[in-house]
Amino acid sequence: MFISPLDDNYITLKRASILIARERPGSEPDGIMEVFKRAIFAQEFEHEEVSVLGQEKSEILNFLLLHIEAPPTQQAVSGLPPEQQPQEIFAVKCQTVAEILSERDALPGEAQNWPMLFESPHNSAAMDNALHDLARIPYAMYPSKARDILGGIFLSRAKLSVWMRSKNYALPRFLADLPPASDDVIAPATEMDASEQPDHGERGRPRKPGWQRAIQLVRELHVTHPDMKHGALAFEAHRRAALEFDVKDLPSMGTILRHMKSILAQ
Repeated sequence: MFISPLDDNYITLKRASILIARERPGSEPDGIMEVFKRAIFAQEFEHEEVSVLGQEKSEILNFLLLHIEAPPTQQAVSGLPPEQQPQEIFAVKCQTVAEILSERDALPGEAQNWPMLFESPHNSAAMDNALHDLARIPYAMYPSKARDILGGIFLSRAKLSVWMRSKNYALPRFLADLPPASDDVIAPATEMDASEQPDHGERGRPRKPGWQRAIQLVRELHVTHPDMKHGALAFEAHRRAALEFDVKDLPSMGTILRHMKSILAQ
């Protein structure tokens, strides 16, 4: 996936912090980035109540969008450092952001301070504690490489608008032309997409025809590439499944990513 800096539907967190700070006397971009950083690792952007749904590519509208090295299967050159490898933009959650910081030696402190980020599989409780700490460590204490990574995260303007409204923050001018929060379609928990139904004991509509194939591809990729990030697994599995199924018969990449933990646990 590629997002052009000329695409007004998306904005990097660094650019958003600059524009917001300009409209708030006494505010600095780094202070706004502190707010964004806390929101990322507190998983605020992942809460259902700030979801923008009911539109095409809802995972792109709702997820953090981060540059990550392309899957090894799509690279012709090997041996390059992660940041120099061919890049794709992936829809990710906060755990993947933390993993990227660890992989690129961009965490606060030393690598040995964060053993839980290098474990495979991750210990869920230890990971939650790490994310909690990352939310509370001051943004100014993050290495410059980490600040570049966090500032380079794209977010849809629609998502940023809904999140700011949920926090009762005044909207900056670059978000003022978006529809109010009441116009955003939030899918009730009882109306889960068929592709998101659990693997066992599901009721209601059947899963999409390509769901089991997507699960199979995720597991196959994980066996051959155990270090591949979850966002990359979801992207590559969806890409391969789309060669065999019509896109309408597949779960979205976001759906695959949301169920990644349970898919890999079985």
